[in-house]
Amino acid sequence: MESRNEHIVVADAAALLGVNHQRVRALLASGDLRGQRVGKIWLIDPQSLADYRHARQPGAGRALAPTTAWAALLTSFATETTDELVTAFRIVDERRARLLALRTREVDDWRWLARRRAIVNRYSTRPAYLIRLRNEGDTVPAGLSAEQDLGLTADSDVFDAYVDHTTAKRLEERYRLRPDAGGNVTLRTINLTDPRQLAAIREPLPEPVIAVDLCEDRDPRTAAAGRNLLTDLIRQAQAVGR
Repeated sequence: MESRNEHIVVADAAALLGVNHQRVRALLASGDLRGQRVGKIWLIDPQSLADYRHARQPGAGRALAPTTAWAALLTSFATETTDELVTAFRIVDERRARLLALRTREVDDWRWLARRRAIVNRYSTRPAYLIRLRNEGDTVPAGLSAEQDLGLTADSDVFDAYVDHTTAKRLEERYRLRPDAGGNVTLRTINLTDPRQLAAIREPLPEPVIAVDLCEDRDPRTAAAGRNLLTDLIRQAQAVGR
């Protein structure tokens, strides 16, 4: 199949999905597929395509609403709550029951289930800017940039963080970030508007959030470590209340 820099062109994506070119372009426009446009050519993120194909399988279900995805990951599926999280995300009654039920979902489902928690954009910037980015306020380290004892070496050559919409725009302009699917900067713009919920997403992030971040990594070793961590966390959550 024709690809560039490990990306997939529209014709190949259409063949894999069994749809026409127009449908692939519609999926790109809606955000169901991720990619970047180079001239007149769309280059599609292969992991985005894999996620979409998985979601179409019987029983895969729809991606969770951002509020539900964050509530599930921040509370380890409603098994580790605080008064702040209960209030901000209204984790009572039916919502709490739904979060608890998410403990039964397969590990491989979570790349899809949690995808709407943030809008993920990748960029390139000068290596000298990475230290300055790490010292910026209003960012929450994510993925390999988060300090976790997972047997992985934090990559000092990348910057990965959760940000709100205002901060994302400020950083794009200040550091002249250039869209680049294989770049050294990842900004995960949090897909929430409630100030109380936004305030709850701070450093250090709970392990379930970081585990899903790592599952999304392009490096197979990092993604495998994230999957293993998430597997352990789901098992621990399932053991609660038995």
